[in-house]
Amino acid sequence: MTLAILACALAAGTCHAVADPGASSYAVRVEAPARTSVRLSALDVPRGWIASFCTPQVCSPFHVTLPLHGGTATIQLSYVRSDERAQPLRALHVAARGAAGRADARRSVAR
Repeated sequence: MTLAILACALAAGTCHAVADPGASSYAVRVEAPARTSVRLSALDVPRGWIASFCTPQVCSPFHVTLPLHGGTATIQLSYVRSDERAQPLRALHVAARGAAGRADARRSVAR
């Protein structure tokens, strides 16, 4: 199984607008066997932030089960500050678990 945290591009269709204009959004891409599901979790989320996996219809805070119909899927991961005293977001950490095993992806947040 492979897992990557990518840049979000509204024009490229990998992400969509979120309700909070201060949100930081990223695309999470997963490759695993077709017709399986993968459980994604946002880990090490700093205090004062909420991480949500989002589709155009709904956001799921901190974790989501993502179906992989064709063996790959991409979902938006948005970070929203929930406390004005929260420290800046510095790094992202996503873990995946599924029939094909486990994977971790980390990415520094560009300033």
